[in-house]
Amino acid sequence: FDQVFDSASKQEAVFEDTKLLVESCLDGYNVCLFAYGQTGSGKTFTMTGSPELPGLTPRAIDEIFRLITERAQLQVTVKTYFVELYLDAIVDLYWILDNKKSKGTEPPKLDIKLDNKRMVYINNCVIKTVESSESLMDLFEKGNKERHVGATKMNAESSRSHSIFAILIESYDPRTKRTVTGKLSLVDLAGSERADKTGATADRLKEGIAINKSLSALGDVISALSTGEKIIPYRNSKLTQMMQDSLGGNAKTL
Repeated sequence: FDQVFDSASKQEAVFEDTKLLVESCLDGYNVCLFAYGQTGSGKTFTMTGSPELPGLTPRAIDEIFRLITERAQLQVTVKTYFVELYLDAIVDLYWILDNKKSKGTEPPKLDIKLDNKRMVYINNCVIKTVESSESLMDLFEKGNKERHVGATKMNAESSRSHSIFAILIESYDPRTKRTVTGKLSLVDLAGSERADKTGATADRLKEGIAINKSLSALGDVISALSTGEKIIPYRNSKLTQMMQDSLGGNAKTL
């Protein structure tokens, strides 16, 4: 382990450990922060937190805009998309927010693609441009409320989906006429679980099977990357397909 936080650790301490990675994003790197673990172990708390004890995501949002203010010589554009993977289907949380009033409208088909810079983008996904940390945080909170959650024996509000909150940062330097693009992916994974412990039946069981399948695909990808395999099995799951530009190559993952 690079770092161990015990039960007395504060949210600030966890964030301090990730701060430099957030800065890398402005330098044009793809950065991925995710929490992995069993249902009820505190992943959503670590990633999101509460208004009194904010987690990694709100702190990262503040840090991004603090750095932008500091680097006044750059022209920076911040965009965002927010998706969840539920029963192996991609759900666009911003599309849901935009179409709440229009009942019966079908969302467009979402496809995972790679652009010519090998960056992942999701075809037909809603991308929003934001000007401040407040408006980005507002979108994150509203999108989060649309996620699939459900009660199990181990957790009253268990995440039943994986969510990927992506922040795209484009920095143009007028002096060098150079543009760099970085992406920060903040991933709240659903918990790995055993049906006998969660008491899952019917829909909950289906969700649990889909969750475990995608988590084992993620484990396979990380194992292949860390042992230097030639072929990385990104295509085995939509989760790893969506995260491939944030896991391999010169990306930074925590």
